[in-house]
Amino acid sequence: MKNLCKILSLAAFTILFATVVTAQVQFSVPKSMTTKAIYISFFDDYYPLGKEEQDKYSGLFDTFLHDFEQSAQFTNYVYHTDDYEVTIRTGAKGRSDILFGMYADTSLYEDWKFIYPAAIDNPVHLIMLPERVGEIKSINDLKSMKGAIDSREHWSDFVKDQLSAFDIETIDNSYDLYGKLLRGEIDYIFTTYWFGMIEMMKLGVNDMVSVSKKSIWNMPVFIGVSKISRERDYLVHNLTKLMQTQEVRDKIKARGIEILEEVKQATQGVVPPSYVLEQTAPQAQTAQESSPVNAEAEQENISVNEEAPQENSAVSDANDENNDDKNN
Repeated sequence: MKNLCKILSLAAFTILFATVVTAQVQFSVPKSMTTKAIYISFFDDYYPLGKEEQDKYSGLFDTFLHDFEQSAQFTNYVYHTDDYEVTIRTGAKGRSDILFGMYADTSLYEDWKFIYPAAIDNPVHLIMLPERVGEIKSINDLKSMKGAIDSREHWSDFVKDQLSAFDIETIDNSYDLYGKLLRGEIDYIFTTYWFGMIEMMKLGVNDMVSVSKKSIWNMPVFIGVSKISRERDYLVHNLTKLMQTQEVRDKIKARGIEILEEVKQATQGVVPPSYVLEQTAPQAQTAQESSPVNAEAEQENISVNEEAPQENSAVSDANDENNDDKNN
């Protein structure tokens, strides 16, 4: 009888303890924020992943941000400096609350709390002239060739390490970057999917190059919260709940695809530059300023294998990937 009483007492204590702990956990997550002003940071000049437009964020997270802003009842303000790395490091120290776009295992983002799972993928693709695609049987074949990247690209530490094994030149604008490729001064370009599609559309060179159907590397893109934000607990809790919802992630990707389609339509008829030897980017206006839009999409010929290049729409490919995600 005594043993039975002890067992019942222990069970009652366990239930009471679990109830208290649960209540403490629930109590620790605030139901609202203490401030109505939230500062956000994001990839700089990296549309559609991010750019500033009229003092607001513009890109594939814009609809998500608007919906979250309405539900949490705050007003967002942009925090940035002239230097992206300074923005990220000082933003994490209390100048910013949310970061739209960062890569895992990358030292630059060590002071930010990652929101899992990733919001979207930013794969790296290979771009070559169509007639040279058949030269590549494996990625190692590129190591004896000359390549280039755009200096405005944002890479994870893993991809940076992979890139160091190649002979790669860094070029500051897409006009000169694709000019070098089309003139044969370089053999290939590495670019990220979203940014690369837009740059090619703006220049009108998408039909002049082949883009690998499969990515070379993948970089999952996360949302981050400053570890010392006054609203950290609320933001982490609620952003995590949102990111764990497949429908929310699908909407972010769909917004990216929508932007590509908008740019595709807006850039129809854009005449590509007449690249000639010794021609450099115009000083009076940049490639971006001369474009009728500030976003873009891309149609691609494909592959890095022995097959002849095929022509596919980048927007269609993205839609196919989106459908695959839903089917899976």
